[in-house]
Amino acid sequence: MHQRYALAGVAALLAAVTLLVSQPTAEAPAAPARASAPEARAPTAAAERFFRELGNADPGPPIEIALTDTQDLVADFALREIMDYYLLERSDAGRWQALLGHLRRTLPSAAAREAEQLAQSYRAYLAEHDTLLAAQNFHDQPDLGRLASWQQQQRQLRLRMLGARVSEEWFGSEDAYLTQALEEAGRPQAGPPASEDEARHREHMRQVLRDTVSGARPASRYSPQTLTN
Repeated sequence: MHQRYALAGVAALLAAVTLLVSQPTAEAPAAPARASAPEARAPTAAAERFFRELGNADPGPPIEIALTDTQDLVADFALREIMDYYLLERSDAGRWQALLGHLRRTLPSAAAREAEQLAQSYRAYLAEHDTLLAAQNFHDQPDLGRLASWQQQQRQLRLRMLGARVSEEWFGSEDAYLTQALEEAGRPQAGPPASEDEARHREHMRQVLRDTVSGARPASRYSPQTLTN
């Protein structure tokens, strides 16, 4: 009798344990997922060099180089302004390579080659121009006769090294300014300026004469749009 009751008790205990084990256990609420920040990584040497060069990159002047409908180069005054930007206004050692890079980036291959050849000629012209100018040994206020003679030498130098078409496109306005300044300087002044405009004009003509005996100038000063009578 007692053995039967003991077995029954053991059976009941096993049933209770089985029931408890089969019930799903209450899980602790999961902690809300936290968005992990991107892992910070030290930039490689190549990446540092890339961003350094990107920050120092010179995009060049905001001037568009003109092309014909057949993608041929138009050697107009704007092209001289671009070349002057690199060859005259910049002072770093890599300005020549920077000019070539600008031409190759912005022009079709055939036009770029033509522009590079013209840039070579212009670079040589600038060097010879300044050599000849130094030989003139001009003082601060040279006489008009010597200035007129120097004007003729400049014309011949440009024709020889750049050709008639480019010389006219690039230097026609500058030469016209100088001719006008020489003519006005050779006339006696009729008293003080009658207006502020006349005073500015006289000063501008004097500046043209001063520029003539200085080194090469940025082209924008003699843009055709600024030429006045």
